Amino acid sequence: MLNASSIELSKMRLEKAQREHEAAFLNMEAGFFDVANTRAYYTAFHSIRTVLALDGVDFKSHSRTIGYFNEHYIHKGIFAHEYGKIISFASTSRNKCDYEDRYEATREETEQNINNTGKFLAAVERYIEKMLDTTHIVDED
Repeated sequence: MLNASSIELSKMRLEKAQREHEAAFLNMEAGFFDVANTRAYYTAFHSIRTVLALDGVDFKSHSRTIGYFNEHYIHKGIFAHEYGKIISFASTSRNKCDYEDRYEATREETEQNINNTGKFLAAVERYIEKMLDTTHIVDED
């Protein structure tokens, strides 16, 4: 059973992931490939946090957040293994764009990243919809 505050938090995080995806696309179209790749990563990251909100789980570090998701959702087959690869690619791309001085992201890399994280976001949206349709909600009082 889910509680109302977990559902509200999940919905807020989902909206944030959706905004990040839109920002990734807009930055790519403007030619800001490094920023677009970072936003694509955050699409995936906030998508993960959307799912974790329903578990009542949150972490301060990105690596723990992703690790928990991989352990409890990818490895258990709730989400396909391809999504683990998408998350890994987005993370690697973001790190290169943010921290490697001489790294220049390409449009092709950026398009792939945005398309893939968009696929992951859509899978999370379907998962959340299914969870909310099939789960009983309890008041916290």
